[in-house]
Amino acid sequence: MTYRRYHGSCHCQAVRYEAGFDLSDGTNRCNCSICSKARAWFLFVRGDAFQLLAGEEHLGSYRWQPPGQAEPFLDYRFCLRCGIRVFATGEWDRMGGRFYALHVPTVDDVDREELVNAPLNFIDNAHDRPDRAPADTRLM
Repeated sequence: MTYRRYHGSCHCQAVRYEAGFDLSDGTNRCNCSICSKARAWFLFVRGDAFQLLAGEEHLGSYRWQPPGQAEPFLDYRFCLRCGIRVFATGEWDRMGGRFYALHVPTVDDVDREELVNAPLNFIDNAHDRPDRAPADTRLM
C-alpha cells in the first residue's frame, strides 16, 4: 500500500472531503464510551493532508470531554442533513499538531480489498491506555 489521495462524503453527499493517507498505517477502533456507542472506525490524517471540499455549512459539531481531561480532545463533525459522523478534529503532538480522524466508512473511493488487508489497531482508551489493545476486542 502507498500514500495516495482519497475522497469521502456523508450519506447525502452534502459534506465532501479529500484526504491523503497510507492504508498500510492501519485503521483504528477504540473502546472509550463515545467510540463504543458510535461503533467508531477511524484513521488518522495529518491536518495538512485534509481538505474539506464542500458542506461546511452542513456540519454540526460535538465536543466531548473525556473524564479526567481538562478540556475536550476531539471535535466530532457530523452532517446536519443525514446525521453521518464524517470526521473528528483535534490537536496532537504525535500527529504534528492538527489532525483529522476520518470515519472509515465515509471514504468513498477506497478499494475494499486494500481496506480489508490494512492493519486494524485497537486502542484501550476505556482504561486510559491508548498505547495498547484492550484484552477483549470482540465488540469493537
